[in-house]
Amino acid sequence: MNIKEAMQYIQGFSKSGKPVKDLSRIKSLLDELGNPQDSLNIVHIAGTNGKGSVLAFCSAASIEAGFKTGQFTSPYIRHYRDRIRINGEDIPEDRLCALCERVSACKVSAACSQFEISFAIALLYFQEEKCELVFLETGLGGLLDATNVVKSPLVCAITSISFDHTAILGETIYEIASQKAGIIKAGCPVVLSADNSSYVSGIVEGVAEKKHSEFYMPSMRDCIILDETLTGTTFQYYSMKYTLNMPGKHQVYNAITAIEVIRILAMHGFLIPANIVQSAFASVKVSARIQMLQKEPPVLLDGGHNQSGIMALADVIRNSKCKPVIGIFGMMKSKDYISACRILKQELDIVFCVDDFSSDAVPAEELASYFSSSCETICMPFSESYKLALEKAKQMNGLIVISGSLYLASEFLNDGEDAL
Repeated sequence: MNIKEAMQYIQGFSKSGKPVKDLSRIKSLLDELGNPQDSLNIVHIAGTNGKGSVLAFCSAASIEAGFKTGQFTSPYIRHYRDRIRINGEDIPEDRLCALCERVSACKVSAACSQFEISFAIALLYFQEEKCELVFLETGLGGLLDATNVVKSPLVCAITSISFDHTAILGETIYEIASQKAGIIKAGCPVVLSADNSSYVSGIVEGVAEKKHSEFYMPSMRDCIILDETLTGTTFQYYSMKYTLNMPGKHQVYNAITAIEVIRILAMHGFLIPANIVQSAFASVKVSARIQMLQKEPPVLLDGGHNQSGIMALADVIRNSKCKPVIGIFGMMKSKDYISACRILKQELDIVFCVDDFSSDAVPAEELASYFSSSCETICMPFSESYKLALEKAKQMNGLIVISGSLYLASEFLNDGEDAL
């Protein structure tokens, strides 16, 4: 296969495939491939929001400490290959092509989903390259997610849990949390993010007890936030001070979750000194997670698309005290866009509503109707809206916020970023 043929093969599968009731489909595929997951040291990460950031913090520290580190994330942001990385480098095209050939030769592969095919490719790549540590992010949920085929991870992490993908994971927090907690394995320690409610922690801890797994939940009582700006956050956790190059209190929760994961990894012999953790955390920037793209005028890019993610963005905007705030906003029909508009309209002064980044986007005029009572609304194509937003921000010393969808963020990073 060449790269065009490989991508045609991968994109020929639906993203999630037919609904599953167990893991038999991915197990059959990996059986044919020799079960590469069984030879890897894996950290498994689930949650509604924050998975990518926790993975980024942990893997950055692992890489800086000298461990060969595999990273599997979902979804991709710039291009397909950025979801499969070793030491922060995307899988090379030639390796992707060769591994596609191996997977496509499996009899059961035809019945799989795009995510399962991608996961199998990633595992083979990590095995062939002899990765010492591998950080896996679930695609959707946990219990029935393809990544849950991993039998004995070194540690599991569960980040913030809130409403998303309710048609698949359930309509209640109990159902969603139970799905996420499904990644917990017998005897495997689990770290739960401190920004979860006592109700959620009770559910996760209950699953951990049944599986005789140690349960850890860091406390914000041990953490002091020293400084918050649009460019980052400084905090102290126990006696150590950390600086993050990403804004928002939610990133502090993600960072201390990562610190606890790293502490548990040391018990398995993967020692990462505190000074390396500090240095690595300061270098982490996760694309499209309230990402500061430029300072003059300030431009934030965020792919958050559920209530919890939108509220985190609103908190950052509010704390910035920037005025006016100029939004470029687009969302997918499958998301709770009415709630998102209700939250953000309190923070935005001008909003450009866009829908040309995806055929499944909410019509711009409909989005505008939810903002019109609180702020100036404009509907126009995305590329034009960004140019006009830049002009307004320069004239008025304003803040630009591009948000609402990872598809919109991806569109910007692949095309619109040239305008910066």
